[in-house]
Amino acid sequence: MRPPSGPRGRFRQRGAFVPKLAAYGLLAFVLWLMVSTLVQPLLSSQATRAVLQAPVGLITSPINGVVTQMVVHARDTVEPGTVVATVRNPTINQEILTTLSSQRLALQSQLAQLGNHFKADSQELKFVGHEANVHREASLAQAWDSWQIAQRQRDVAHSVVEEQENKVRVNRALLEQGAISEQVMNAAEAQLNTARANASVAEQAFAGQAQTVASAGQGAFVGTGGNSIFQTLESRREVLRNSVNRAKQDGTAILSQLKQVTALENEERQRVEKLSAYEVKASQPGQVHTVLAPEGAYVTAGASLVRVTDCRRLGVVAVFPARVAKRLSIGSMLDVKLDQNGPAMPARVQQLLPVASDALQSTYSVPFPFAEQGSIYAVADFEGNAAQKATEGSSLCAPGKVVAASLRS
Repeated sequence: MRPPSGPRGRFRQRGAFVPKLAAYGLLAFVLWLMVSTLVQPLLSSQATRAVLQAPVGLITSPINGVVTQMVVHARDTVEPGTVVATVRNPTINQEILTTLSSQRLALQSQLAQLGNHFKADSQELKFVGHEANVHREASLAQAWDSWQIAQRQRDVAHSVVEEQENKVRVNRALLEQGAISEQVMNAAEAQLNTARANASVAEQAFAGQAQTVASAGQGAFVGTGGNSIFQTLESRREVLRNSVNRAKQDGTAILSQLKQVTALENEERQRVEKLSAYEVKASQPGQVHTVLAPEGAYVTAGASLVRVTDCRRLGVVAVFPARVAKRLSIGSMLDVKLDQNGPAMPARVQQLLPVASDALQSTYSVPFPFAEQGSIYAVADFEGNAAQKATEGSSLCAPGKVVAASLRS
């Protein structure tokens, strides 16, 4: 049967075209939906979610006390050595400092007493030495006078011997002439022998007195009347000399010990003062993430005061589905975009984790993003200074910021 012709037939054909167009549109939408939900995810290397991440460090208090001053605040930048807070502990144990102070005072007292004793003995030693020198000089003068007397006696004895020898020669000549008798000659010779004996005795006395003078000149006491006094003085001087030398040695030892104790006391005092108002300083650079102990809070030794984000090691944590995990490995490269229209920055995968434990996440600034069953965490660090160059003038150090990450093909 032929279709009707004319205007009525053309109207029916137009009415049949609209449902067909709608059906084609619906089919296209279904195909696009299937491609976007089934096919495209199978071919995509995009991470399901990714955030900026950075390691976190804790600044702790080494002592118990009250936080009297918190210098830094959130988002402040710190460098190694920057004062973060002041913790005061007025009840710190000072027993060691008290003991060292007592030892120092005791040593100073001993040194003062020893100094007084040394001064007194030195003065007495000087006086005793003077007295001994006076007695020695007196003994030397006495020995010198005795030597002079012995010298004169020796000279007189030799003169007598010479006279007697002349007398014997004269008598011998007279005896030969018969002018004198033999008895007179014998008497003259007897007198000569007596004179020679007396001269020999005088010579020996002179030699002995010369030896006495020599001994007195060398420091020996040769007197007779003051010998006991001189010996007493010499004995006392020896005792005093030993006492002074011993005082010097003891003083040197005590002074050395006093210096050591004083140095230890100063170190302990500095330690006590430092711990009484301890300045806690940062040990690494970074940005303050959280202040955990505000001013007025009591903290124990080892308690955390501030969490610091290490912005130098800024990276990304991305969650990839299981189908992409097969292509991931340590060293794989990711393309990370901080903004939708921003440039892609390279990041290298350092860790692949099926599960992120609480202990691991505590070392980072923010919690890891949620991961579905079978997904895998990829922890990556930016390559070189690409992140800094791409974000100059912006606040890149923002852990927790959601970014886009994809596996580089």
